[in-house]
Amino acid sequence: MTQEKIVLYADDDTDDRAWVSDACRSTGSSLQIRFVENGKQVLDYLSAGAGAHLPSLIVLDLNMPEMDGRQTLQQLKSHPAFRDIPVAIVTTSSNKIDREVCHRLGASLYLTKPDSHSKWQEIVRELEPFAR
Repeated sequence: MTQEKIVLYADDDTDDRAWVSDACRSTGSSLQIRFVENGKQVLDYLSAGAGAHLPSLIVLDLNMPEMDGRQTLQQLKSHPAFRDIPVAIVTTSSNKIDREVCHRLGASLYLTKPDSHSKWQEIVRELEPFAR
């Protein structure tokens, strides 16, 4: 049996959260997803005491209310307790500049959101190796 890996996934789109959950179940993934809706909630979750139970991976959408993915990524990578957690960007933006900015800010992976269940399964498979 594989060890469960906690993934903190920030996305304000309820349909995308459902796609991710379904893809994890159907692939038999060991990723245990904890959803939040924006970057502020990511920082609140981490600060509130996931404590010794920090996530293995953080996934960010770029376009979220209150604090977007870029701002969140920048905050995470500048915080000593969180900077070593891998961050993946999964977003609708296929913009080359967004991709470059996110990599420069410290993102480990940048993926464009798919529009089918089978492609969401591929996304889950691509995320798994980044969850330490």
